[in-house]
Amino acid sequence: MVSEFIERIALLQAHGNGKFPDGMFESFRENKVLLYKRPDSNIFGTVSVGYLLKSLKPFFSEKANEEIDKILVKMEPSFPFYENKDGLKTYNFWQTKPSQHFPSGYFMKHFRHFKLPDDIDDTALVYMTKGYSKKEVNWLKEKLKEHAFPDKVYSTWFGVDMPLERDVCALCNLMSLLLDAKLELNEHDKATIDFLNSTVVSKDFLKNTFWVSRHYATVPLIIYHYARLLGQFEIDEMAESRRVLIDLIPGLFKTEKVWMNKVLLQTAYLKFNENLTCQLVEWNALDESNINSKEFYSFIGAPFAPLKNKYLKQLGSKKVFQIGWKCEAHELALVLENLVLRENYLIGKT
Repeated sequence: MVSEFIERIALLQAHGNGKFPDGMFESFRENKVLLYKRPDSNIFGTVSVGYLLKSLKPFFSEKANEEIDKILVKMEPSFPFYENKDGLKTYNFWQTKPSQHFPSGYFMKHFRHFKLPDDIDDTALVYMTKGYSKKEVNWLKEKLKEHAFPDKVYSTWFGVDMPLERDVCALCNLMSLLLDAKLELNEHDKATIDFLNSTVVSKDFLKNTFWVSRHYATVPLIIYHYARLLGQFEIDEMAESRRVLIDLIPGLFKTEKVWMNKVLLQTAYLKFNENLTCQLVEWNALDESNINSKEFYSFIGAPFAPLKNKYLKQLGSKKVFQIGWKCEAHELALVLENLVLRENYLIGKT
């Protein structure tokens, strides 16, 4: 089954079709209310797949890992298209040379307002997918300081014109990179960890989900990203948030209606790997009819959210004014991750 999923993911890599650079995975942005759908050659879907496959390699056979390496090698030549326009080692959601924001669009691609600066999320995922040196991460940490909040917490954006913004999922990805590099934590790292912890302990992510993470904007995706971080690293300062999330997941899983969100909640629970007695770990996620479920988006755009006008800003939190991104390969990789962790857990129980 693992080899079948890897093969399906490999077959989804682009092969010179004109809309996506070779080796990338196709993504689409859509708004069903407005009957809007466009192919979208962003880097997020591709490096999200790369990061997941690379992180799962310890669970796979040598043969399966050879196939994963082929996928990773094939995607890497596309990364420079998304590199900072001035050659710095930060990365953009869309191609930068020249700028191709809202590709295949008819309206927003013509306006500078909708052009995104480089961001911490794509940058962290690229670094972790292709590999990095400590020198590169040291450089990045210095760059991050230039765009942090006054309280030292890292901001999402590297651009000078973009408002400062915190997104807990992006920060979880960034801290995964910084902790993996095993560099000494600075005051910005510590402030960011404290912020991530307080957002969970206060349960602000349940009350203000969109504003806590407007690019992911659902509780299951937020919990999943916390679990990726806390499942990989033991962070004493986040011990309380870990307990809060473990306690919350069973109830959220029971009431969740969207199939892929249930997959994410189960995966998160398995990543915590602590006294898993809840029935949700027995749930079998493999259901071909639900893969690529229509209600699920792995990434969300809200063009009005960064605006200073408070009325327009509030419109950004309404689904009718949001754009959702789908990437079939990314969703397959998420299901593969779930199956591998679930199987590993069940084997450990026998």
